[in-house]
Amino acid sequence: MLDPIAFSIGPLSIHWYGISYGVGLILGIWILTLLNKKRLTFKDNNQIFDFAFWIFLIGVIVGGRLGYVLFYNLPYFIQNPAKIFAVWDGGMSFHGGLILSIIVAYLFCRRQKISFLSVADIAVIPGALALVFTRLANFVNRELVGRVIESPKWEWLGVDFGDGLLRFPSQLFQSFNALLLFLILLLIFRRKPKKGVLLFSYLALYGLLRFVAEFWRAPDSQIGFIWTYFTLGQILSFLMLVAGVVGLAAMRR
Repeated sequence: MLDPIAFSIGPLSIHWYGISYGVGLILGIWILTLLNKKRLTFKDNNQIFDFAFWIFLIGVIVGGRLGYVLFYNLPYFIQNPAKIFAVWDGGMSFHGGLILSIIVAYLFCRRQKISFLSVADIAVIPGALALVFTRLANFVNRELVGRVIESPKWEWLGVDFGDGLLRFPSQLFQSFNALLLFLILLLIFRRKPKKGVLLFSYLALYGLLRFVAEFWRAPDSQIGFIWTYFTLGQILSFLMLVAGVVGLAAMRR
């Protein structure tokens, strides 16, 4: 497997995880500019850059960290509050980043007097693609590992993440799901749907794909299984699925 550190410049180490965020941000801005030409939503590219900056800094970084603190390990961080800021130790939550990104996007659109649903519809497309790279980085970092393979017929899929056990590469499954989601959203975009369809489709499809993929991912050690079979990620993703389906149903009515 690759070393989590891509390269070093003197004492400074550049990690694949950080590179994945940078690639996702750059590609995201580029795709937004292309989509904006097809469906004019932002006034100009400067507005796109401003939007991407606040979503990345506050929504993704701050929201992802706060989500991890609140959802996954709150007792630990209550006892060690200084560790909340130690993002270099790992610990980011997709669902926390999504929630705060939606809030930031709403406030941005309200201030700029542009349609929130129109912005959200095109923003979720590059957002799905960015997940392809972060999940690959999770694989390189040997984090969010899969469950131990118990059946010999699946051992060819197994990866040893350092504990001597063959596990499913659940990060790669989720990376593939993100690519699939990106392509589906592009197809929906080409059909020129109503405002909000892409946003709610994203919520429903991501929730469904993540819920299924989590059956191959090991639960977080500090939480374990919920109701015997489910991970916390599955519970949060199921809520996304419900929100997406309710939103699409409401739009049809």
